[in-house]
Amino acid sequence: MDNDIIICRCQEVTKQEILDAIADGAVTVDGVKRRTRAGMGRCQSGFCQYKVMQILSRELGIPEEEVLFEEKGAQVLFGQLKGMR
Repeated sequence: MDNDIIICRCQEVTKQEILDAIADGAVTVDGVKRRTRAGMGRCQSGFCQYKVMQILSRELGIPEEEVLFEEKGAQVLFGQLKGMR
């Protein structure tokens, strides 16, 4: 099943756990991190942060550039990355 995919390998956080965190009120990368531990492992979100951002973007219906790390004014991306779409 698609929701059983591991998004954060270090902490073994699944896509479903991230979706549950968003349903529970997480609207930022840090909010997902606090609820699921995604990004708290050995790589410090080097592999999973972008995947978490993509999920937040899709679930919240906002562009990836508007996904916040923690609070207003703390965007993770500033403009579209070349070759990322």
